[in-house]
Amino acid sequence: MEPVEIQKAVSWVVGGLFVFALYSEVGYRHKPRAQRNFVENQDYDIAITLISTDAKALACWSSEDPSGRHCSFQSPTEQWAKPSTTSRPAAEDTLAPYKTTDDELLLIAGLFQQPTLRERLNIDPPTFGVEHIRFVANCKLHIEGKLKEINVRWATNGQWQQQKDVPFGGVTSCWLSDG
Repeated sequence: MEPVEIQKAVSWVVGGLFVFALYSEVGYRHKPRAQRNFVENQDYDIAITLISTDAKALACWSSEDPSGRHCSFQSPTEQWAKPSTTSRPAAEDTLAPYKTTDDELLLIAGLFQQPTLRERLNIDPPTFGVEHIRFVANCKLHIEGKLKEINVRWATNGQWQQQKDVPFGGVTSCWLSDG
């Protein structure tokens, strides 16, 4: 092959790769899934993406405590200190932020108190600095309401991020699948 022919062939290949990359970025994107409208006192099947350290790392802060549910912090620097208003164990009243596999933010109380998740933590303890395999908790969520304004963090020393109108509740009937 002549050098000019090689240059033309390379140009066609590079051009083709550029068109393919452009199509992949612009033309092939899936439309984002519409967020569900969670309704109070309704049950929903949800799939939550997790790793074991989420049992210790995730937190929220808010001074609200509807239905006796509350975040682990009542301010950015103060742990929750108010006495319980329910007969549930403290861990089942404490809300934490989680994301569904559809990227929906939910506040769930006592997720890691579910038998299948406790069993998972026995197999893969929530040790920081160790690699953990992602998994999915498939649960039935009972929506108890929404917190109007809340701050969440995704790591023990992470930055607080303000969120609004976040649904909260408790879960039952959890089973695990690979993430």
